[in-house]
Amino acid sequence: MEEVENETDKVQSVMEAFQRYDQDGDGMINFKELAALMRDLAGSAGDWDDHQIRVLLKAMDSDNDGKVILTEFGAWLFGSQLSDEDESKLKTAELKLATGTEKAEGRSNAGNGGESKLSKIRSGTSGTSGEGGTSEKRDKERDKTAWRPGRRLPEGAEQGDDEEEEEVEEDEEDEDGDAEEEEEEPEDPEEPEEDWEEFDEKMFNKLSQSGRSALWQRLMPAREGSAQDAAQRMKSLKPPNPKRPNDHKHALLYLQNHAGGNADLAGQPPDGADRKKALQWLKDALLKISEAHDKSYQLPVKWLIGNWRLWPDEDEGDSKKDPGFVDLKNLAIRKLDGIGKKYEDLYKERKLGMELGFIGENLTFEIRPRQDHYLVPPGYFGLKELHDRALGNKPTDTELHEHERKKQSSFIIFLLTAVHGVDHIFQEVAKEICESVAGTSRAPPPKGFMRMWAKLDTDHASAKSPRAAENIDTNRVAWIF
Repeated sequence: MEEVENETDKVQSVMEAFQRYDQDGDGMINFKELAALMRDLAGSAGDWDDHQIRVLLKAMDSDNDGKVILTEFGAWLFGSQLSDEDESKLKTAELKLATGTEKAEGRSNAGNGGESKLSKIRSGTSGTSGEGGTSEKRDKERDKTAWRPGRRLPEGAEQGDDEEEEEVEEDEEDEDGDAEEEEEEPEDPEEPEEDWEEFDEKMFNKLSQSGRSALWQRLMPAREGSAQDAAQRMKSLKPPNPKRPNDHKHALLYLQNHAGGNADLAGQPPDGADRKKALQWLKDALLKISEAHDKSYQLPVKWLIGNWRLWPDEDEGDSKKDPGFVDLKNLAIRKLDGIGKKYEDLYKERKLGMELGFIGENLTFEIRPRQDHYLVPPGYFGLKELHDRALGNKPTDTELHEHERKKQSSFIIFLLTAVHGVDHIFQEVAKEICESVAGTSRAPPPKGFMRMWAKLDTDHASAKSPRAAENIDTNRVAWIF
């Protein structure tokens, strides 16, 4: 979830939504009200059937009484972003709700001897809220959004509560006689019985996170540059390809239901969204940016590319072979090659080689240069592999994979040691050359470990070992003329 700059708006938005969907005005949200809230606000972020709503209710409801008060709702929605100030505002609002419903509840509480959750808040005896709450208590409450075996209260505690309720009912029946039967309200049929043993940890956390992300995007004010901001801006944009206007709404659905940091939603399109059409919109928008120089599409493109929902889960198949991904990658390669060719022509046309002292013209390469041509790996590189062959041992696939990872990472570390050792010399010479023709030299940092590591599975996947030796652009400089 993204941070929100306006804290007052953040808490206010949550309070207003809570009160709007508290249909009976009792200061609490039950199963039916939560279902209405999720289906209205979360919209196409998911189908949100009764089964999923019950999961969310369990995630929010810290005391398992089937209803959610404002602080429980806020703790679940904000998670780790719930500050002490936010919590104080929520508690203050909750106390006002308790005060507002106290008169209405007073009569029924006097009649049945019970005390509602909001009444406990008012008296300061609630375990989930009240002025006496501490940060430690709140931190424990936040943990409820993660799976805990046995979401219900311990069996003995449940039984004790039932026995206490039975005693109250028996006393009332003795005093009021048959009148109890006439005034007794029917059991709430809204939430059907559920076998909670069927809920595993992954499903529980996935649904809870999905619900939180969906509501967060609807309730929180859009921060400039955020995914929400991108979705709002996209509403006023024209389709990048006039011949395919229908693609626009599918890309918008992906932005409106951005997965945030929830990788569990990888490859899961929002309800009603067509992935192929969203990818086509993305391709057309990239062309609009590069060819028409229209920067208005940049923010939506950025957040669309960064949406987990748009890309298949790698565990379910090689995403790098996905046709949509390959198509965009080929587009990027064509555009980059075009940019390179353009500046090569400018380099020759303006005779920059002569101006810069014909740098590199005396170098000849029969093959593409590699870093291990002169930077020879240490003698122990691959020693285990040779040792296994000599002994006739056949390592397992797991051992081979682990050995390969260590071998490749060892060379990257070895290479980077040399790269950083000579970078200051490289930058000094580069600066001297550039400034000799009235240019400006800037020194970006050398290529990093993770960049080299990522290329092992992409650009250098088929290279000979050590594959990282293919990185010839380790030391870098930017010249401006």
